[in-house]
Amino acid sequence: MKSSYKLILLLVFFASTLPAFAQRVVQGTISSKNDGYPLIGVNVTEVDANNRVISGTVTDFDGKYVLKIKSNDNRLTFSYVGYTKQERKIGTAGVINVELNEITQQIRDVTVTAQRRQTEGGFSIPKRELATAVQTIEMKEVEGIQVSSIDEALQGRIAGLDIVANSGDPGSGTSMRIRGASSINGNNQPLIVLNGVPYEMQVDQSFDYANSNQEQYANLLSINPDDIQEISVLKDAAASAMYGNRGANGVLLIKTKRGAVTKPTLS
Repeated sequence: MKSSYKLILLLVFFASTLPAFAQRVVQGTISSKNDGYPLIGVNVTEVDANNRVISGTVTDFDGKYVLKIKSNDNRLTFSYVGYTKQERKIGTAGVINVELNEITQQIRDVTVTAQRRQTEGGFSIPKRELATAVQTIEMKEVEGIQVSSIDEALQGRIAGLDIVANSGDPGSGTSMRIRGASSINGNNQPLIVLNGVPYEMQVDQSFDYANSNQEQYANLLSINPDDIQEISVLKDAAASAMYGNRGANGVLLIKTKRGAVTKPTLS
């Protein structure tokens, strides 16, 4: 009885070791067919009949690999960036050396086109894609017209901008309104932005409009019209979006002229 138990245990032991004996090692070297140099980091995988990956490894610095395979019926795949993928049947071979072919294909021509980007009213988007109410006037349009202040240059040239004299007295100043007044008692003057910097223009309620002059009424009048390159007027909610409650009455963006690097000329 004891001998039969020993026989059964031996059979179970040998049966459990059969899968271990079924595994064997395949090794080899992967090199480039173009120059013969070994390839480092080539993916070597064992794939079964259903294209399932069983095991895998990568080649070392010398392009060599060692892989334990599960079945002789499977196949090995060799893949590497820039080289064509190859497959080999395992069979009973113990050494499988592979030379990979380099992929040679022409890349499509790439055309680089330079495009000038024009902005409008301080918005960093193309002018034709702008959906807000912005109007720009260049001072070239008023060249030859004698004006003493900017408000005179803008008079009647921008839609929605009303410039009205405070009184008939000389030097009494003017009132500027963009799309009408937004407050009864508050300040209705638009925000002046000079070269990206808000140009504060607050007028006290006790101010004497009848006896005011240019310097007393508005800082806007102290800007020389000849120094201005262009003026943009923001009329809708985009003004408030950029400058907050200060732009509730609209915004006048003033851009002054700047020097340019040119060749010296004599006249």
